[in-house]
Amino acid sequence: MVISISALIFGIIILVWGADRFIENSSIVAKKLGISELIIGLTLVAFGTSAPEIFVGISGIFYDNPEIATGTVIGSNISNIALIFGIACFSFISRTNVSLVSLAPFLLSVILLGITLQDGLISHLESGLFILVLLIFLMTLMKSNDVNTNQTSVDSSSLTKTIVMLLVGLTALIIGSNLAVTYGVAIAEILQVPEIIIGLTVLALGTSLPELAASISALFKKKNQMIIGNIIGSNIMNLVFVIPIVGFFSNINLFEDDLNHTIINRDYLFVAVLSLVFMIVILIFRMPNFYKPLAKIFGLFFVLSYFIYIGVISGLLF
Repeated sequence: MVISISALIFGIIILVWGADRFIENSSIVAKKLGISELIIGLTLVAFGTSAPEIFVGISGIFYDNPEIATGTVIGSNISNIALIFGIACFSFISRTNVSLVSLAPFLLSVILLGITLQDGLISHLESGLFILVLLIFLMTLMKSNDVNTNQTSVDSSSLTKTIVMLLVGLTALIIGSNLAVTYGVAIAEILQVPEIIIGLTVLALGTSLPELAASISALFKKKNQMIIGNIIGSNIMNLVFVIPIVGFFSNINLFEDDLNHTIINRDYLFVAVLSLVFMIVILIFRMPNFYKPLAKIFGLFFVLSYFIYIGVISGLLF
């Protein structure tokens, strides 16, 4: 237990350091190439911080445990919105300028997840639809008005150094998150927690640590656009990569266990409601003169909802 806790702390330290390097150098690349921070958050940062969920999905299939993969992506999306965005809300002091077009793939992925989970089976057709949502997401980015065509001059040696440091930060993110997840699961198993709960809690929070670390780093750098872009992009990436992995390479019914049926349906409902509220809040944040204390109220709502959720699935509440 002592070794597992020490390794978990070490992983988190690497994670936070990597997030700081990744955010800082992503921002530099964005400015040099004339790309907005929102687009960087929606794509590069989102994909990089979603890598742990993707690895968990692959491992879940390899070890014939798709419940772990599915529980992780649902729980991770809940963590991203309720915990990470909730914390970020406490520091929002100005309006955001998130394109409404970028919310369409986000909404589509959540709706498609609900349709897919109705029978506990993820078919090849449903997996293909998730890939289609990914293509729609990429197309909306290409047509986004958030891309600035005025590029700045780029020093090749400086840009190379920046990209190298960006990759170092991304590598640290992945290594740190993997350490955190691996030893977090080890601790949970010692405490004899069911696997589906491990996916929804320890693994979900563990794989969300890159998003949390990246968002905290962005907060200190006052990059609110990148935070929102990261959450939207990461939640989309989680679903459109991991769910197809389960669908294409596994034929297991997620509802073989009645407990899984209850848990997955309950948690999908929770992530669907959170996603709807999240989109409403984003629309409010786009208003020119939104009431700034509202941001803290929303933040309190999201963070409290996360702890209530954890209390419910752990059996401490209700």
